[in-house]
Amino acid sequence: MQSLADVKCITRELGDMLAPHRGWQEQVSAVHRELTKNEFAWSIPGLSWNRVKAWFYGEARRIDYEHMVALKELKATQEARREHLEFLAATNRMAALLAAEGASLSGAQLEALQRVASRQAHAASRPDKGSGGTVRGMVGAGDHHPA
Repeated sequence: MQSLADVKCITRELGDMLAPHRGWQEQVSAVHRELTKNEFAWSIPGLSWNRVKAWFYGEARRIDYEHMVALKELKATQEARREHLEFLAATNRMAALLAAEGASLSGAQLEALQRVASRQAHAASRPDKGSGGTVRGMVGAGDHHPA
């Protein structure tokens, strides 16, 4: 029973992350879209929109292990993406403040600050090459991706 309560909570959190300040239908659609993307390593190709809606409202009678793992991986990925965007924003603010005081910095330090400040925030939306878009270690050590 605990996993059914967890799936409702996780699905609603994902809905808020993926479609903030939107209605429930858009949130369910956003979660469904992300879970069925081919690029997502834990993709659930046959997942129906109504199944995600049942999770969202806590109406599901059961939750498959693979589905729960996919939800947790998606949540971890979205949280990491959000943290990375926050890091980039803070870094850019700090670089701008330090660059404004430029007289006390060396040329190499100013160059490094300009390089940091010029980074694009959209870089956070792209997973690193070879990462497969998953957060390693999210699932138990004995678990592995379904073939």
